Amino acid sequence: MSGFNNPKKTARSDEDLARMITNVANAAQADAIICATETGAFAHLLHGMLGQIRVIAATTKRDTYDVLTQAGLEAILLPLRATDKYSQVRHVVSVALESSTVSVGDLIVCSLGQDVYQEEGNLVVLTDVKHSVEHLSISEFLKLTDSIQPKVLEIAIAIACKIGRAARRGTRLGAIFMIGDSVRVLENTKQLIPNPFQGHNEASRRLTNPDIKDAIVELAKLDGAFIIRGDGLIQTAGTFLASPEIEVVLPGGLGARHLAAAAVTKRTSSTAVVVSATDGNVRAFSGGSMVLHIDPEVPYGPITTEV
Repeated sequence: MSGFNNPKKTARSDEDLARMITNVANAAQADAIICATETGAFAHLLHGMLGQIRVIAATTKRDTYDVLTQAGLEAILLPLRATDKYSQVRHVVSVALESSTVSVGDLIVCSLGQDVYQEEGNLVVLTDVKHSVEHLSISEFLKLTDSIQPKVLEIAIAIACKIGRAARRGTRLGAIFMIGDSVRVLENTKQLIPNPFQGHNEASRRLTNPDIKDAIVELAKLDGAFIIRGDGLIQTAGTFLASPEIEVVLPGGLGARHLAAAAVTKRTSSTAVVVSATDGNVRAFSGGSMVLHIDPEVPYGPITTEV
């Protein structure tokens, strides 16, 4: 895999970037160009410049996907957006392979334009498609502390996606799953309701126990967070999070639930998985920042394991 990274301070125009990508693809005799896009405009530009080489648009925006496919362009819908653009390239290739849009052994050019990562400039990668990217787990997109088991995080996100789908269908649901470093997470918290997991045996408090997943969805109707150890033991539910004097900067439109979860991840080594009651989207936070944005309606591999 080789990459071309163009910092914003020397940003090319879209036309210059498209010509460069076209030249690279033709010189390498690439099988396809995959263009990550938010608006679809850059994919249209590339499509107009190329002859025999396929242009595949990849987007996290459902409306952009619909417009592209209606215009006759080949497109794939991405279930998540990673904060790190290099991780996003792996995700794009993974989804393309999982959906049989590309095949193992293909040589592709993958481009991420400035409309995707506006503060970081363009990224163009020339890579062979390998078996190793076909089934990337959600934990591969996050830097987990040693105490958080990948399976626990993946199950939490799968449950969060189920809650998100219900929220989009009109059920008033939202949730916070605080995972890992639970002793420190519990500092500066208070119970909004009696802890529903108090006194239950350990098996009945395991996030990995499939028999309690419906109960977790029901408890999401209540205010407060789930506090979960890194090994999956649910410590509490219905817990109010407070992180006084901790400042975090979040994308516009996110409310108090996201702010509280992000602040706790800044003062601890936890990871937060948050479901928005407004749009049903699932977002993950670590170190005080959003690190993943997931569309719960788009199935892909272990991200949407049936629960």
